Amino acid sequence: MRIRAAPRTFTRWRAHRQEVCGLRWSPCGAYLATGGNDNELNVWSAAKLRSGGAGPRRPRLEPACRFREHAAAVKAIAWSPHRRLRLASGAGRCVRIRSARS
Repeated sequence: MRIRAAPRTFTRWRAHRQEVCGLRWSPCGAYLATGGNDNELNVWSAAKLRSGGAGPRRPRLEPACRFREHAAAVKAIAWSPHRRLRLASGAGRCVRIRSARS
């Protein structure tokens, strides 16, 4: 197998204590929601992600919002196409709908 271009990592950050099992960009592209096996849902500001995240001279990158109400891995994430920052997340047998305003 021949690789045409070397893979490149743009930025890397850690927030979940276990594997990430769901990612979803907001319709406006301003936020990224991540769900994990640690039962957490995190919402990240795209503007802060583009700035390069944490590094030796930068503070640790924190999510704009962090939700810990689920009792199972957060695998389903959906943004409302009609209401800005309205977010639904599914884990186990539970679906939660919330505002992702920080």
